[in-house]
Parts: sequence; structure tokens; C-alpha cells
Amino acid sequence: MSQIYPLPSPPLSPLSSYSLLDDEENDNGLASWELIPSPLNDSQTTTSHSGSPASNLPPNILILILQHLSSPRDIIHGTLLVSRSWCQRSVELLWYRPTVPDFVTLIKMMLVLSREEPTFNYAQLIRRLNFWSVASEMTDKTFGRLAPCTHLERLTLVGCFNLSDDVIARTVPSFPHLIAVDLSSVVNVTDRTVSAIAANCPNLEGINLLDCRRVSSVGIATLADKCPLLRRVKLSGLVDLTDDPVSALAIKATSLLEMDLNGCEKLSDRAVQDIWTHSHKIREMRLSHCVELTDAAFPAPQNILDPPSPNPPLESNGQPVSDLPPLRLSSPLEHLRILDLTSCARITDDAIEGIVSASPRLRNLVLSKCSQLTDRAVESICLLGKHLHYLHLGHASSITDRSIMTLARSCTRIRYIDLTNCTQLTDMSVFELASLPKLRRIGLVRVSNLTDEAIYSLGDRHQTLERVHLSYCDQITVMAIHYLLEKSQKLNHLSLTGIAAFRRPELQQFCRTPPAGFNSTQRFKFCVFAGDGVKNLRRFLNQFLSVTEEVADP
Repeated sequence: MSQIYPLPSPPLSPLSSYSLLDDEENDNGLASWELIPSPLNDSQTTTSHSGSPASNLPPNILILILQHLSSPRDIIHGTLLVSRSWCQRSVELLWYRPTVPDFVTLIKMMLVLSREEPTFNYAQLIRRLNFWSVASEMTDKTFGRLAPCTHLERLTLVGCFNLSDDVIARTVPSFPHLIAVDLSSVVNVTDRTVSAIAANCPNLEGINLLDCRRVSSVGIATLADKCPLLRRVKLSGLVDLTDDPVSALAIKATSLLEMDLNGCEKLSDRAVQDIWTHSHKIREMRLSHCVELTDAAFPAPQNILDPPSPNPPLESNGQPVSDLPPLRLSSPLEHLRILDLTSCARITDDAIEGIVSASPRLRNLVLSKCSQLTDRAVESICLLGKHLHYLHLGHASSITDRSIMTLARSCTRIRYIDLTNCTQLTDMSVFELASLPKLRRIGLVRVSNLTDEAIYSLGDRHQTLERVHLSYCDQITVMAIHYLLEKSQKLNHLSLTGIAAFRRPELQQFCRTPPAGFNSTQRFKFCVFAGDGVKNLRRFLNQFLSVTEEVADP
């Protein structure tokens, strides 16, 4: 650097130590900054004064300008050699979030960080690290060398299964400014690592522990006690998680926006009641496969007024109804947009009525395999009106055309709807759904009553369809699918598995390859067209039918 600049390099600006806070809607830009002091080499502590106005721009303004450069190459070739101040700001941007696409790049980065007298204190500049691309190569030795990155704010270790719990727990205390950490599928993580994060990262806002099955309620309880700023907590797959730590999170983390508890099979109604009661700002609640949940976990509908009797009644499966009192909320959860209750098979129409009244702006509602739901639940969902965009009702076999027709007329902004295995539905439901102006995806797998008339209606009224699932609708013919393909030019996924008319070799040639795990029967029935396969099928049917017409009418 001395050959380029005759004077010593200026110090890093206060901006170089600013922390990017969480941008709720878009987490990709340099949105906001927070001052954190950053130590520098002695050779970088002399301020220079240049006659160039560009060189004397305030650091915060300069870096906001430079962040609009589209790639690191633009920074390297366009700004590093302009002046000392521009060089400093450019280096800050280059090292703010270094890209690690492969193992060779990772090794090079570690070599730079381990230099005894670097030109810049690169480790102190790093704010974000994502090792997803090198997850299988990440080792304890490599990860331990990140300890000098004391201003690290976001750390992604998805799938780094070779990392040991001991090394992560010993290294994490070096990151006191950590705001978000993703440990998804880091299978060796235990309560020790979670406790280390909780004890040393008081500003933590987001943590993802997907499939970290060795983490128990002890670690999550520590997290709830010491990290009150938590906003996004993903605990999917923690099979040993119980009610108490979840209740503690709901009560103590008052800014909670997202709670993912998919597959936490030991959770009961009490913990979920606490989420509804205390998490007033929550936007996403995921409770799929929480098999113990009943209607008592959710807000009670208005018609349930009396508390349970001393001898609670039994459900249809012989299990006792929860003895918790009906949940009454002082105010609705206006911010709740996503609710996933997949495979919560014990909930009934009462729960859906209470949920809709307590969260009137739901956008995405997943009720797949909630087999006790009937038309009354769908009629409650109709009250969501224009707010509802995504609805999954697969395997609700008691639903009939009557409620689906009402739904299509009430919730006119639906984009995705899944009615898999709703076996009582007929063409009448599809006639109404076809009128939805924004419909992009429709799932009608195993709705065996459907005929070609339903497919013609989809083609007649829709130019927006992108994905259609019709597997095992065995009354559908090739002519109807050809009509749909001709009318729906945006269609890029078509599922026709199990339909005999599409097992012909001339059509199967455009089909996607079956997944490797399928058995011989599944491979024989498999018929899914995607991407170019849809285009090639459309082209083939056009040519085939045009030749057929010429032969029939010489």
C-alpha cells in the first residue's frame, strides 16, 4: 500500500464498524447501521486531507454510494485506487459479507485472516458469513479460526455436520454482536452450544435449530431467559421440546415475529395458548405435526361460553378433551399472516372458527390432513375474504362442493389452493375456482369425480395458471389436457400420475424422471411434466392432433 499512497492510510471510519440490523421485509441490502468500535493497526491511524471533494465525502455517505455497485469486481476495478478514503470504504464493503462458493476460496480466506500484519484488519470487517456452499468441508479446525471475527453479526452453518458441539460452543463467545445464527442440520449441536449463544449474544434476534435433535428444553429455556430480543425462532424437529420453554419464549420475547415448532410432538395446548396470548406481533406460526394439539390450543369461537366440566367429555377417538379454559384474546392478532397446522388431526371446525375470528388477516392457511374439518370450517375461512392467498385443505374428505363454491366467491384473491383427496368434490367446485382471477396453482390430486368438463373450465377462464396437479383423476382424457395446455401458456408444471391415458410411450417421453426412491409400481404410474417437458408435450399434441384431423378430413 505504501507504493500507492505516500502517506499512511487513514483509519477505518466509524461506519466500518456499523452493524446491519434486521430488515423485516428485505434482508439483502445495507439498510441500517449501528456504531460498534473497531480496533486498527497503528499504521492506519493518521487522517489525510485531500483536495478532491470526492475523497472528502463523509464515510457514511460514501459507503451508501458504493453499495450500489453490482458486484465485487466493480469495487475492485472501479474504486480501490481512487483515493485512500475510497480504498478504505471499498475494502469494508468487500469484507462485509465475503462469498465462499467453494473450499478453495474458504482456504484462501483463512490464510488472509491468519496473516500477522495484514494491510487491513480484515477479521474485524466481517459482519456476515454463510458456509452453506462448503458445508461438507467445514471442519472444527477451520471454524475455530473465525474467533478473531469479533464483529460478526450473522452466521449460517446449514448442513455443517462435521462440526462438533465443543468447538462451536467454545468459538461462539467470540461473537458478542451476533444477531442471527442458523444451525440447521448441524446434528452435533446440544444444549451446551445453545446456552453459549444465549450467554454471550444478548442482542440475538434470530436462531434456527432445524433438526438439531440433541437440543432439549434446557437449552431453549436458557435462550428464553437471556435473549429477550428474539424475533425469529425456528425449532422444527426438536422432538424432546416441552411446553415450559415455549411458554417462556412467548412471554419473555415480546417482539416475537416468527415461531416454527414443526414436528415438536410433545407440545400441548398450554404452550400454544401462551403464544396466542402473549405474542401480539407474531406473523408466522408453524405447528405442523404437533399431534397433541386440540381445539383448546386456539382461540375459542363465540358460541363456546362455559368452561369445561370437572369430568371432561371424550373426543371421537376416545381421548379426553383438554381441561384448559376456552382461550379469549383481548385483541385479535392483526399481524398474523401464516399459520401451518398440517397433520394436527385433533382439531375441529371450532378451532378454525376461533382462529379466523382472532386473526382476520391470515394470508396463508395450511390445514392439510386435518381430517375432522367439514364445510363449516370452510365457511369460517370465507370470512378472511380478500386477505386469503394460499389455502391447503388436503385430505379434508368431508368437504363438499357447497363450501368450496362459497369460498371461491368470497376469497377472490386466492393464488394457491390444494384440495388433494377431497373426494366429495365434483366439477362444480372447479367451475367456481376457475373464476379466480389470480389463481396460479391448483391441487386436485385424487379428486376422482372430476371429468373433462372441469379441465375445460380451467382452460376457458385462465391464462395465469402455472401449476396443475391432477394425479389419479382417472376420468380425464388427453383431449382435455391438450385444451388446457393450449389455453394456459404459462403452465410449467403438470402432474398426471396414475392416469391411464398418459402411460403411452409417445407421451411418457416428455415426462420427468421418477425419483430414485420410488418402487417399481410408483415408477410405472409416475407422470409429471415440468419446464421444457410441458412445452414439448404441448408441441407434440398439437402436431399429433393436426395430423389426425387431416387424416379424418382429407
